[in-house]
Amino acid sequence: MTHTWKISFGKAGAETIRTGHDSYYFFQELLSMVSEPAAIYDVAVSFHDTGEIFDFLEFTQQDVSEMLEVDPSTLSRWRKEDRKLNKILTKNILEMDQVIAKGIRLFGTEELLSQWLHTENTSLGGQKPSTLMKSPYGVDHVDEAMEAMSWGAIL
Repeated sequence: MTHTWKISFGKAGAETIRTGHDSYYFFQELLSMVSEPAAIYDVAVSFHDTGEIFDFLEFTQQDVSEMLEVDPSTLSRWRKEDRKLNKILTKNILEMDQVIAKGIRLFGTEELLSQWLHTENTSLGGQKPSTLMKSPYGVDHVDEAMEAMSWGAIL
């Protein structure tokens, strides 16, 4: 995940330090239009734009409704209205997108990442990473597993 820190050095002014990766996969174009780092806090993803990421993760309508904590009928209405998601849901989806971008960098292709995401993993309690990604806490666990792999751990 990306973190931005603004550190003041007295009269010399403030310096911005960014850690993590800024990469996104499905929302790269949308976020490239954000000019200031702090402006990302005001980004709201439309429900229509989430289709690709949910399709990649092979989420059913029931999976999406559970993840977004809404009734499945609400999803149909959101789709018709092209509804913007609130900031918390947007944050969760953008974090999922960052993990997917990291996974594609790590595995080299969408296909290899998809295969890993849909295979039970003993280091993740025998669950599929894609299943864990339905929860913000699960996204963090999948991110940690990928980070471990990037340092040479076999998961």
